[in-house]
Amino acid sequence: MKEGFGRLLSLKEALQLLLDAVGPMTETEEVALGEALGRVVAEDVRAVVDVPHFSRAAMDGYAVVAEDTFPASPTNPVKLKLLGSVEPGVVPDVVVERGSCVRVSTGAALPRGADAVVMVESTQGSNGEVIVFSAVAPGANVVRRGSDLKRGDVVVPARTVLYPEKIGALAASGIPQVRVLRKPKFGVLSTGPELLDVGDEPRAGCVYDINSHTLCCAVRQFCCEALPLGKVTDDAAALKRSLLSGIQRCDVLLLSGGSSLGEGDLVPQIIKAAGRLLFHGIAVKPGKPTAAGIVSERLVIGLPGYPTSALSNFYIVVLPVIERLLGVKFARQKVPARLAQKVFSTVGRYEFLPVRLEGGKALPLLRGSSAITSLALADGFVEIDENTEVLGADDVVEVTLFPRGVVCN
Repeated sequence: MKEGFGRLLSLKEALQLLLDAVGPMTETEEVALGEALGRVVAEDVRAVVDVPHFSRAAMDGYAVVAEDTFPASPTNPVKLKLLGSVEPGVVPDVVVERGSCVRVSTGAALPRGADAVVMVESTQGSNGEVIVFSAVAPGANVVRRGSDLKRGDVVVPARTVLYPEKIGALAASGIPQVRVLRKPKFGVLSTGPELLDVGDEPRAGCVYDINSHTLCCAVRQFCCEALPLGKVTDDAAALKRSLLSGIQRCDVLLLSGGSSLGEGDLVPQIIKAAGRLLFHGIAVKPGKPTAAGIVSERLVIGLPGYPTSALSNFYIVVLPVIERLLGVKFARQKVPARLAQKVFSTVGRYEFLPVRLEGGKALPLLRGSSAITSLALADGFVEIDENTEVLGADDVVEVTLFPRGVVCN
C-alpha cells in the first residue's frame, strides 16, 4: 500500500534541507570576454590599466593652461596662439605652453602642458589665434587618467553575474579573458507513460512533454547548463536506471511527475531505494507533491508533473539551490497592485498565486495546476501565507515579478 505524504514540511524547512544538501561551486574555467555573458566571476577581477589610461578632452574645444584664462571675460577676452589640433586616436606631438592652445575633439588625448579645455562655444578663432571669453579652472572639461579606475582596482567582485554593463567595464579595463565558475549542470528527466514528444501526433490520454522544455529553459536562464535526459515511463526498474544513469552526468537532477500519490507515482520510493529521501511533500500550493533526496552524493528534486506546478516550484525551490551553488542572488522585483477579485486560500498551505498586471490591478489566473497558460499569461505571483484564508477584491497586494536571469546557451 502506498504511503501518504505524512507531515508536510513548511517551505522554510524544505528550503533549509535543500540548501544544506549543496555547497558553493569551486571548479573554475577561463573564458574569452565575448563568451562571458551570464557567467559568474570566480574571483575578484582587477583592472590591468588605469581607466581611462590617458587624460582626454570631455568635449570639443581648446586645450589650454588654465591660468592663462583666469582674466578672461566677455568684455576682456584673452588671446592664445593656436598650435594645431588633436583628434581621437592620435598621440599628440605638441606641447601646450603659456599663451598657447591646441584644438581638441571630444575624446582626444590632452596634449602635454595643458590642464583644462575651454568649450568651443566660449571661443572665437581667426588667423592662428583663439580668443577666449570665459575662464576655466584646472581640470575643467577634462577626464583625468585613472579617474574611473586605477590599475589594480576591483572592477567586478567575485561571485558576480556578468551582465553586459559588467562586461563593458572589463573591456574598458583591458581584460580579454576572465575566470568564471563552471556552470552547474542540471539534468532534466520527465516521467510518465502519457508523455509525447512535441511534434508527435496527438493521442487520446496523452500530453506533450512540456516540462522538459520549460525546466531546461529555466535552468539556462540562470547561468546553468541544462542536460535534457528525455522521458521515462512509470516503471520502477526503468525509472531507477534512468535516475542512476542521469545523476552521474549532472550536479543536480530534476525529475518532473511521479511524485504524488497515484499508483504510478514512484519518484519518492525510487529516491529512497537508491539513496536518501530528504522529504516528500511541502505545504505549498501549487507544488504539494515536491520531493527531494540525495543519490550518489548528488541532489535529486522531484517536481510535480503539472506544468504550472513544475515551473512555479522551479522558482520556489530550485532557484534558491542555483543561487547557493553560484553564490549569487537574482533580483526579485516586487510591485504593489490592487487585487481584481476575491481569492480564497487554504489555511496551513503557503500559496503562490499567478497574476497578470493590468492598469495597477493584479488579475488572478485561476486555471489550475495543469494549465501552462496560467504562467504564460502571468507577470508574477502573489504570496499568500499559510494563515490567510481570503484576500478581498481591491486589497493591496505585493506582486513578485518573475525573476529573470541571463539566457546562457
